[in-house]
Amino acid sequence: METQSVSIGKAVKCLIVLCASVALLPADAAAQKIWETRKGCLRAQGNLAPGYLFSQKFLAAYITGEAELFLDDRTALNGAVWVSFVTNRKDAVGITANHALFTGINYHFLKPGRFDPFIGLSPGMGLAQAAYRDEEGVLKRSKFSPIPLIGASAGCNYYVGWFFHFFVKVQGVAGQMFGDLPTPVRVDELKITAGLGWNIRAWKPKKRDVWKGQMAVN
Repeated sequence: METQSVSIGKAVKCLIVLCASVALLPADAAAQKIWETRKGCLRAQGNLAPGYLFSQKFLAAYITGEAELFLDDRTALNGAVWVSFVTNRKDAVGITANHALFTGINYHFLKPGRFDPFIGLSPGMGLAQAAYRDEEGVLKRSKFSPIPLIGASAGCNYYVGWFFHFFVKVQGVAGQMFGDLPTPVRVDELKITAGLGWNIRAWKPKKRDVWKGQMAVN
């Protein structure tokens, strides 16, 4: 419990530092040029991130990477990979490995600007392993098993310039592991990721792709 409390504390501190960094950006950051239309733009980010597994009440740790390609100013295709390296206490029953791959679509509410709130729906596929005790009480590990997953997310980007942005995202995930376990195990989870992301333009948009024929206010 002490280790978990420390991990939660570190995650909260990271979010506080991120928010403070955005609030304390230098005045000239507001003058940096940003995208005037999102169509054809690609966002990418990668970082360490926590995830709270509800079934075992534990804060797991992941390496995650994500990319998003804008089809227009509001909709974008999204893909993400999560690789776990800590998912449970030592010698405890429950999920011991919880890798996942998601793909889906995000909807962005506002016209191109610095603040960019969005929601998303992303089905995925997990690959998980769990520890359990047999009839004699011996701790064993299951084979890796594929798990269908469904995820829903909400987040916000803040574009400092055309090349990079800050982001925060919360994703709820639901799924159930069967495999060779005596009883199924839920892998419902709340994933949180935040940090610095990068932007590139995959293709140059046409004039008609600009939001309602008007340039975004920078």
